[in-house]
Amino acid sequence: MARTPTDRAPLRTAREQPLARTITALKPLSSDARAQQVTDVVDAFRRLRGSVVRFIRMFSAAPDDALAALGFRELLSTLEDDARAARFTRLPELERAIAHARRLERTRDDVFSDSFSNDPAAMRDAVAALERVDVLFVGLCVESVMERHVPASLPVSTALC
Repeated sequence: MARTPTDRAPLRTAREQPLARTITALKPLSSDARAQQVTDVVDAFRRLRGSVVRFIRMFSAAPDDALAALGFRELLSTLEDDARAARFTRLPELERAIAHARRLERTRDDVFSDSFSNDPAAMRDAVAALERVDVLFVGLCVESVMERHVPASLPVSTALC
């Protein structure tokens, strides 16, 4: 049976309506503050991962795409193995930082649970913990670079400001 112009009118009208009128949010965000806290946790984890990757690059010439393909636990294992092979002088401190980072890895997944992501104090604590471990990695990496590039006649202070 052929369609008449009258039969086509509802289709044409539906196509002409803006999408905003036809899309409905299923579950709106409870607040902008919660969304910002989730973003803060994800960003802190991303920065920590970036610091681990930069530390690995200090020991090896691993290609960027190879490191990008590794999971966080694999990156930490790679860092530990590379540091051992390079006879990294601050290995005990690095191993402690790696152990802290392994414990914090679950934070990335916790952010998607309702109980965790709806607890502002837990979210702030997670960001602070991720940032503290990130600072440990950055500090160890920078100190190592300084030790290698400062002339032997100049002592390198390991005291943090």
